[in-house]
Amino acid sequence: MKKNKLGVKIGLGLLIIVIIALIGVIIWGITSGNGFTFFEEPVVIYDNAFEGLESINVDVASYDVEIKESNNDAVQVEISGSEKNKDKFNVEEENGNLTISESGSSVCIGFCLDGAITIYLPKQDITYTHKSSSGSLNSDIDLGNVDINTTSGDITLKSINDGTISSTSGNINVANANKLNASATSGDISLDEVRDIVITSKSGNVEVKSITLKMDITTTSGDIDILSLSIEEDSKAEARSGNIDIKLDKDVFIDATTRSGNIDIDNTNTNPTLTIKTTSGDITAK
Repeated sequence: MKKNKLGVKIGLGLLIIVIIALIGVIIWGITSGNGFTFFEEPVVIYDNAFEGLESINVDVASYDVEIKESNNDAVQVEISGSEKNKDKFNVEEENGNLTISESGSSVCIGFCLDGAITIYLPKQDITYTHKSSSGSLNSDIDLGNVDINTTSGDITLKSINDGTISSTSGNINVANANKLNASATSGDISLDEVRDIVITSKSGNVEVKSITLKMDITTTSGDIDILSLSIEEDSKAEARSGNIDIKLDKDVFIDATTRSGNIDIDNTNTNPTLTIKTTSGDITAK
C-alpha cells in the first residue's frame, strides 16, 4: 500500500510539472513574437502589385501557395497569416525577377487557420520557380515554364507548357502539359492530358489519362496505368514490382518482357516501338 501511494504521489508530481511547463511554453510563445499562436485567425499581412516581371521565384517553408488569374497586367502578391509572422517574409523585385521567401517556422496550438500566399498572374510568359517544405501548391491558370520542388506538400496544376516537378512525399496532379518531367518518392502522380512525359516514381502509383507524343515512365514499386496511348515516337514504361496497364489508341510495335508476371498484349509491326518491362508485375497493352 505504501508503495502504491508513493507511486501515485510521484505520478501526480510529474503531471503537475508537465502542466506548469506547458503553461510556461504557451506564455513564452505568445509573448516572445516567435509566430506561436493560439486560437488566432489569419489576416492579410502583405499585399502589393508588380509590373513587367519575367520570372517569379518562391521559396517558402510551410505556407500554402495558390496561383490565380489576375484581372489586369500586374502580378499581385497577397500573404495572409499571423501579424507576428509578417517579418518572416521577404518580397523583393530586381531586374524583372520577383522573389518571395520565408524564413523560420510558425507554431500553432488550438483551432488555428493556416496562412497562405496567393499570387495573381496575368496572361503573360512568366517563368515560375517554386520550392517548399510542407506547403502545397495549387494553380487554376495556364502556366508557361515551371520548376517546382516540394517535400511533403501536394502539387495541383491546371496547365503547363514546359516544366520539371518533383515531390518527396506529396502527390502530383496536372491536368494538361505539353512537356513535363515529374518525379516522386512516395507520392502518387496523376496526369490528364500530356504530350511529352518523363516520370520517375519510387513507391507511388502513376496514372495518365492520355499521352499523345512520347513517354518514358519508370516506377520501383508502384503501378503504371495509361488510359489512352497514341504515341508518335519510341517510348517505354518500366515497373519493378508493379503492374503496367495500357490502353492503345494507335498501333505500335510492343517489346514486352517480365520475369514473374503475365503478359497480355495486342502487337503489330507498326512503328513506333513501345518497350514495356516489369520484374514481378503483369503487363497489359491492348
